[in-house]
Amino acid sequence: MIETLLKNTSLRYRAISVLLTLYFGALALNYSVDVDKQITEPQLSINEPDLYMEDASISQINKAGRRTSIISAKKFTHYPLTDVTTLQLPSVQLLDVGTQSPWSISSLEGRLLGVSEYREEAVELWKAVTAERISRDGTTRLLTETLSVFPNQNLAESNSAVTILTRDTKTTAAGVRAFFDKDLFIFRSNGERRVVTTVTMRR
Repeated sequence: MIETLLKNTSLRYRAISVLLTLYFGALALNYSVDVDKQITEPQLSINEPDLYMEDASISQINKAGRRTSIISAKKFTHYPLTDVTTLQLPSVQLLDVGTQSPWSISSLEGRLLGVSEYREEAVELWKAVTAERISRDGTTRLLTETLSVFPNQNLAESNSAVTILTRDTKTTAAGVRAFFDKDLFIFRSNGERRVVTTVTMRR
């Protein structure tokens, strides 16, 4: 039969055509099986939440055993794929601020970003953000729409318009970098908004 195929060109091409058809048919069958297998396997790539907490708080403690900050919220929802926890009505208290009085920061919404190789732990807050400190000298209040808080550094940053009120002053700016443990505020300006401070003269 092999000699016949070698001598007969038409039969040889027909045999090659049949073999190629069988080969590609097997490939198609194998692909179909793989697709069916993928459909039946769980979709691990979907970022479904794996943890819920309501009316809860998370305390951070330093090596000396002192609480440095408290993160609380009406509801925590953790997403393992991105290691992000969404927060409803979040509140952050910065307690270890040296000689300064503690700061309390709140908003309507936020999210907690876990530590990774590419980022440090941060609490991102938005919608009606308020940061407040009450001391013997009066109340200092920071108002903005977005704020990133880094509890381990007592640091907060905002690229949104901010207003800071003290007993005698009102400062508005395009953004701010706040070092709460040093009572230091570095204001930002842009083409639309400059840093403006108004002083109230007391009689």
